[in-house]
Amino acid sequence: MPLFYEWATRSDSTSYWYEDGNIPTQEQFRKDWKIHYFDGSEPEKGRCYAIVAEGRPVGQVNYNEINRGNSSVELDIIIASDSDKNKGYGSEALSMLVEYLFRNMRIRKCWIEPTARTARAVKAYEKAGFRITHKFLSGGTECVHMELSASENGRPIVRNEAS
Repeated sequence: MPLFYEWATRSDSTSYWYEDGNIPTQEQFRKDWKIHYFDGSEPEKGRCYAIVAEGRPVGQVNYNEINRGNSSVELDIIIASDSDKNKGYGSEALSMLVEYLFRNMRIRKCWIEPTARTARAVKAYEKAGFRITHKFLSGGTECVHMELSASENGRPIVRNEAS
């Protein structure tokens, strides 16, 4: 958890996670990011994974508590350093996590909500198969809701018309 806390609160990506500038203390952070995210003890409540590239950790990807009512789950991702962005690490990590969730956790829909100003992130999510379904305001910031649904056989539907 210490590395994840550092990425979330003291990295090139911090301003995207804490746009209001209210950076949590480690104690506050632990209240939101409970131990099950890191030890796998309660997979229905969420799980966090390190993204490792070229033998070193470059970020994290996670899913939050699963909504069994509609078999959906929200995802989050951090690529900590700007120097590690635009290399495909995020798209690949999201694709792998989505595949796992569809196959092993019986998820039918994954979603993510980046701010609209993170065009680079939106493009990476589209590369992983996510599509914008709508835009909304959150605390005065324009955000986009992006989704990726499972097909009938449990594999992701990936629409890469631009590729």
